[in-house]
Amino acid sequence: MKCVKCGRTVGADGFCTSCGFDNKHVAKACNTANYYYNIGLEKVEMRDMTGAVAQLRKALTYNKEHKDARNLLGLVYYETGEGGKAYIQWKISAQLNSVEENAANKYIKEMEEHPAVFEEINETAKKFNQALVYARQGSDDLAMIQIKKVLSITPNFVRGHLLFALLHMRAGDNAAAKADLNNALAVDNYNTTARRFLMEIGENPMAAAETVPVDNLKPDNENLKNVRPVDHYEDPSKETWKQFVYMLIGLAIGVVAMFVLVIPSVRAGVSVDYNNLKEEYNETVAQKDGEISQLQSDKETLQNDNDDLTERISVYEGSDGKDSMYDSLLKASQAYNDRDYVTCAEELSNVKRSALPSKTSKDLYTSMSETAFPAAAEELKASGEASYNAYRYEEALEDLEASYKYKDDDYETLYLIAMCYKHTGDMDKATPYFYDIINNSGDNDLIRRASNNGLEMLVNAGKEAAAEYAEKNGKGNNDESSNNDNNDENNNNNEDNNNDTNNNSDDAEEETTEDEESGSSRSTRNSNNDEEE
Repeated sequence: MKCVKCGRTVGADGFCTSCGFDNKHVAKACNTANYYYNIGLEKVEMRDMTGAVAQLRKALTYNKEHKDARNLLGLVYYETGEGGKAYIQWKISAQLNSVEENAANKYIKEMEEHPAVFEEINETAKKFNQALVYARQGSDDLAMIQIKKVLSITPNFVRGHLLFALLHMRAGDNAAAKADLNNALAVDNYNTTARRFLMEIGENPMAAAETVPVDNLKPDNENLKNVRPVDHYEDPSKETWKQFVYMLIGLAIGVVAMFVLVIPSVRAGVSVDYNNLKEEYNETVAQKDGEISQLQSDKETLQNDNDDLTERISVYEGSDGKDSMYDSLLKASQAYNDRDYVTCAEELSNVKRSALPSKTSKDLYTSMSETAFPAAAEELKASGEASYNAYRYEEALEDLEASYKYKDDDYETLYLIAMCYKHTGDMDKATPYFYDIINNSGDNDLIRRASNNGLEMLVNAGKEAAAEYAEKNGKGNNDESSNNDNNDENNNNNEDNNNDTNNNSDDAEEETTEDEESGSSRSTRNSNNDEEE
């Protein structure tokens, strides 16, 4: 075992042989994590997926870097139809430092070699969320259509089967609801929600199989086949009804003749007229389409010519009250000579290199940009980081975004931008930056910090949305509508509880990390503060 503080070998007494740090509590946490992992593995073998998720999350609470628990949790998510969550767990596992071969790399490779898998995952999530919206709005028919599409894409999606069963229960179709619940239990044998729904519709969750109903026996009417009516006397004066029957037969023959002889000829004439009109219409449409295409082509040509002329004018005279490109290039050169690289970079940003007419001006632009842009990026980054440390997030954003514009491969700057947006409450802008760092930076420390802060924001946003929805829909509803909404909210609460457990694991590790690294440099202290937040 290695010391969590310095990375050196830990002695048999639990103390580090180098720094003397007591690692006994860490060893105990690792043992507890292994205990819950073994319980989760047993539940997976019993196909108790719900119980396995709970136990594996407990294991990750005690040891966030438990590679086997995280990989198994991803497999459980994938088995229950939640490929997106599985991919996240495997991606985090792949970033953990380990001398052993990590199976998560194999799972990720198999998914990434088949792009259709990600399309199915995205389509499943999109249609399932839309079905939830329809269900909450009371549009059960539309919700059923979306859920059918979800289950056609991902047949083992347990939450999809549960929602489908709930919609059938609301519609009073308990037989269909029972079939949906059995499909869910086929994947997750001990799913508590499915079993509770079965009890609500009067079914025993432990029943082995249904009995097939037997058809009712039909009475034996064989003796009636030999009975014949008795002959009777017919009065010739009472044959008026026969004439009526003959008249009906003649009328039927006339109707049949009309359908066989008259209507086909009329239809043929109408069809010819329709085809002629359709052909004339198509010719007219094709002619108009050709004219429209020609006009659009002429418009694009004129627009391109106008853009070229406008660009040429901007080189010499400028536009919209701005300096010309030559003026900007001259100011940039002066700032470059004064070593004012920030001003130089700002002026060079107003210059379009391809629009410069001479090779000399292009070479001058290239020479200054190669020096000014990196230097300006570093200076603005330092200024933005200082503003960030002073909690002036708006000022920090201005400098950091300008720095990232000049040097777009600096993921440390990108992380500071994301944290500024997080502190200012702009979650929609912060989240893409966190995902960019996780997927593209390759820096384990940055990926860890971005994962902690990004997941925390998503969980908090989900809780706020759920609270707003509950407050909005908690007024003016009758008792029956409230009971139906409670069923939907119970499903969402299961997911929130899982997310809260994962957040607790992140907080536990972050507090340990903060205590251990309190004596490190300023940049390390900022990283710990980000994790604590």
